[in-house]
Amino acid sequence: MTHALKHIEKALVHEIAPAYTATAKLAHPEAIRDWRPSGQVWPLLRELQGRVVGLRKCRMEVDGATMIWLEGGNPQGEPVVLLHGFASTKENWLLLLPFLSRRYRLFVPDLPAWGESHFRHEKVYGLDQQADRIADWARQVLPHKAHFVGSSMGGGIAGLVAARHPEVTATLTLMNAAGVRGQGSTSFERGLMVGKNTLVPNSYVEVVRLFNTVLERNRTALSLVLASTMGQEMVSRRHVNRHLFHHMIAHSLHCERVGISAVTVPTLILWGEDDQVLHHTCVETFKQLIPHARVHKLSGVGHLPMVDVPAITAKSLNRFWRDSRVIHRAC
Repeated sequence: MTHALKHIEKALVHEIAPAYTATAKLAHPEAIRDWRPSGQVWPLLRELQGRVVGLRKCRMEVDGATMIWLEGGNPQGEPVVLLHGFASTKENWLLLLPFLSRRYRLFVPDLPAWGESHFRHEKVYGLDQQADRIADWARQVLPHKAHFVGSSMGGGIAGLVAARHPEVTATLTLMNAAGVRGQGSTSFERGLMVGKNTLVPNSYVEVVRLFNTVLERNRTALSLVLASTMGQEMVSRRHVNRHLFHHMIAHSLHCERVGISAVTVPTLILWGEDDQVLHHTCVETFKQLIPHARVHKLSGVGHLPMVDVPAITAKSLNRFWRDSRVIHRAC
């Protein structure tokens, strides 16, 4: 890797990490150790998801903790792995799954420490450690190489899996992915410089404000529905989420392993242009790091394309995967 690429890869973390870790409020150790899930996150939707889409819940030990994922769809189809973002769960993909389940075999995990997957307070949860855990899980459960799709933080993790573990990765989709610095910045990104993190709400009002930030289509109605469903759990998790965000930022400073510029598999950069969390100019940075990547920007779409426009998102993914198959056969 050239020095220039390394600088581009690390620009965001070198800018934000020192400022954020110096000013952000740390979670109290006792609050982290004593936290237990309330069991109130989308229980009805989890039941519906399994019944309507035909997914079953699976579990295994990964790095000494239980990891939960949903698996189903077409048993003969190409495998697809969907990785959710920060402060989220596998249920973020709920609206997208019906558009993919007939053709593909789906693997939809709760990332370690999130959702129903177990959190261990003594573990490190940087992007590098999470990518290693996902690669370990993938080697054991995938029938062969999979299409990896990562949203936000999940995109940063998926990118590292693709760069370091091509043996499990057929293609990579970076969907409003975290990890690089754009030419512009959002209010969320600027807030991190002074220790403010709107992805970790402390009250119901802040939960509503968070959903208004990450959604674009049908924002007001959907924000109220999601806040009423998930608000209690998100507020109860605030100490854990603050701890996990600190890990994600701080531990990224010290890794010297290859980064996303080492990705060689077919790659799609899929971005909602009205993202209020990660600035749309991050697309150009990712394109610098992965020159062979295809870019598709979605006008009028926010940070979560699979929630805002699930049918359009599925169409973009299907087209990319189809074209990747054609190129692979030609080679």
